[in-house]
Amino acid sequence: MIKLRGKEMLFIEAHGHAWKQIHGRRFDTKTVEPMKYGKVKIDDKEIQFLPPESIDNLFPIECLKTYEELLGFDKVVILQTPCYGEQHEYINDIINREPDRYVSVGVPNPQDKVSYLETAKKCLGEYKFKGLKFEAPDIPFNMLANENQFVFEEILKYNAYFVIDLGWSNGPYDFPINDLLSVAKRYPSLKIIIPHMGISGLWDPKEFGNYDKLKQTLSILNYNENVYFDCSGIPMLATKAGQEYPWTSIQDTLKISKQFGAINRIMWGSDAPTVLVACTYKQHIDCVVNYCDFLTDEELENLVGKTADKVWFKS
Repeated sequence: MIKLRGKEMLFIEAHGHAWKQIHGRRFDTKTVEPMKYGKVKIDDKEIQFLPPESIDNLFPIECLKTYEELLGFDKVVILQTPCYGEQHEYINDIINREPDRYVSVGVPNPQDKVSYLETAKKCLGEYKFKGLKFEAPDIPFNMLANENQFVFEEILKYNAYFVIDLGWSNGPYDFPINDLLSVAKRYPSLKIIIPHMGISGLWDPKEFGNYDKLKQTLSILNYNENVYFDCSGIPMLATKAGQEYPWTSIQDTLKISKQFGAINRIMWGSDAPTVLVACTYKQHIDCVVNYCDFLTDEELENLVGKTADKVWFKS
């Protein structure tokens, strides 16, 4: 528990990461090669993936647990992603040691049905992970093609979550929102989690003001009542757009979500450790806790813990 506004509240990190090695891949031939001091190379391009103090580019569970102690997290959702490679066995060992404190998802390859079904069986059936996570631009697939409906049917079979990162840029595979809306209509009982508020062009200053893409993302609730979001990583997007702490796009995003009746479907998460290139962990918390007076105590309590507890730990 953490005391916010003079009240004890459950505190859950709904979007953290941990890994002990990097063996990531992206679409086609692109692979992620770890360098030093937080940098990685994707093909010939160097990217500051982590803060420079991450000398070996690793973020083992011990690092995350230290932040838990410093900041007061009660529970953590450890997500996985292709950019540093799946860590299924490593994360499963962590969960087995503390099953009431950690949950996770598997990272499948939807381009390969055999591999996909094997991953689903291992992660959802054997390891009891809560869902499968997809990265729209990293390992793209046609969500509407008849031959790809096994992706959703398998998730429904396990009553698991379809977790999809819609992409961080404007590439050809980024923000496939229309396809996702069609999936939500086609499978109204499919449980969907959309990290980073769907990105929704939040890196683009042209979106500020009307936030049309964000509103399009939130419109998914018109077709499916089983959709939840997390607001992780926004400091990275806002900084890229020229904003500074406390990043007004975070407050705007939550205000619009409240107007859409979606505020109690949003979970606070950080996207640590990659977000730590743009801000401190504490700043990511404070920008919500100290600069969102428009949230009621109940809404804040849901945002920082109760919704994540319901979605990830009690479902």
